[in-house]
Amino acid sequence: MSDSYLATLERLAGGCESGGHESCAQTLECRVALDEMIAARKSVELAAKFDAGRERLGLQFEQPSETWTTTALLRTARDLLLTPPTANPWWRSISITTALARLGERGLSADVIVRTGFARDLIKLIVRDAAMFWSASGLEDIDTVEIPDILAPWVALLQSEPSLVRHKNELPPHIASVALAGDVGAFAEQWIRNAAVGHIVSWRIENYLRVEREPRDLVLRGGKDLTLWVTERFTLTYLPEWRASSLQWEQTFIAHPDETARAAGVPLSLLQERKVTTDMVNNALRARLIERVDEEFEQRELGDSSIAALAGLLEAGQHDIALRMAQKFHEAQPQAMHFAMAYAFCLIVIDPARARSSLEAFQPSEASVGEMVRDVNLAACALIERDLDRARAHVAAIATEEEQAAWLWDPVSLVSGDPQVRYWPIGDWVRQFAEAEMMLTQRIDGAPSLGS
Repeated sequence: MSDSYLATLERLAGGCESGGHESCAQTLECRVALDEMIAARKSVELAAKFDAGRERLGLQFEQPSETWTTTALLRTARDLLLTPPTANPWWRSISITTALARLGERGLSADVIVRTGFARDLIKLIVRDAAMFWSASGLEDIDTVEIPDILAPWVALLQSEPSLVRHKNELPPHIASVALAGDVGAFAEQWIRNAAVGHIVSWRIENYLRVEREPRDLVLRGGKDLTLWVTERFTLTYLPEWRASSLQWEQTFIAHPDETARAAGVPLSLLQERKVTTDMVNNALRARLIERVDEEFEQRELGDSSIAALAGLLEAGQHDIALRMAQKFHEAQPQAMHFAMAYAFCLIVIDPARARSSLEAFQPSEASVGEMVRDVNLAACALIERDLDRARAHVAAIATEEEQAAWLWDPVSLVSGDPQVRYWPIGDWVRQFAEAEMMLTQRIDGAPSLGS
């Protein structure tokens, strides 16, 4: 509401009060609308001021204490847990364990926070870093790669995975995504469920201490989605970064705070430390359900293990199985652009005409990575259909970004009839297209005419 509306309510309430509350028949109802308006305005202001990163930044050189907010404690535990335990490892370990202890006093156990709340981010980060060193060790111009001691066992884990051998020369993001979709990912998930918290904090996988935990010990009373909601609302400032299920839980909390707190099994006062308005939730949900997904967020989603699993099937030549899996993802979340793109991508080598129709329906932001990937995929369809002019037109429309990488069909392999998928920079794909163009030109020129 506008300031003029608030000013009007204040004048009406003030006039009634100065008149002995005759206008409201001594019920003091004149104050109700004003008090509600003031409370709503305060909630909006508090919600707008919240910044999880700033709370952490202001305390980064201090050890956690019981006076810290839940946000400061969770962000400290999260940020340090995702920081390699190399610099000041003792200070880091004490900070994390102290923060977890203080959170435990508030109803958020270390098992819940570490094994569920932060599990996915921690596993992805460790495997990504290990993949970077493992990949670098295979470069010809590097004689010796000095791998940090803390990552050496993780690098050895990648080295021992047979399915990763053929990916040694690929980019680290590709290696990590494939690893997470296979045995390495399964091992990491088992580790974070069963290792002692102290060994998780130190990223230790060699001879780690195993502890037994029941499934109910790993989540809050309301389950995994509710656990992730509590974690996200205190560590992620911007609601569009939350999971859809977290936004739904936030809606429930705004409407029924007491019931939601009981379902979570945590004090209502803890959840009330952060204010979120209905408009903030609705705007975030609208962005997810109606508006185009933010391109940066979209690219992070493309690295998920579900997409990596599709790539693994495609690399093995199991095109039909990959297509069926992509269709399942797409049907489950038809508004998710990354699943729609994955479905069209798998369809390219099976039915390029249908793939082209799906791709043309996408409207990514101009000059975005999504637009470049779409043009590459449309060019791939044209190559299979031996429509060289159309392929050239799509390639000409690509605003090449040398460093941006994605899962793409090798253009030469499409022309040769042995489709191969790779995770590589878009700029490399464009350069490879020139060879495919030459091959297809020779085949078209050498093909017999219909009248011969």
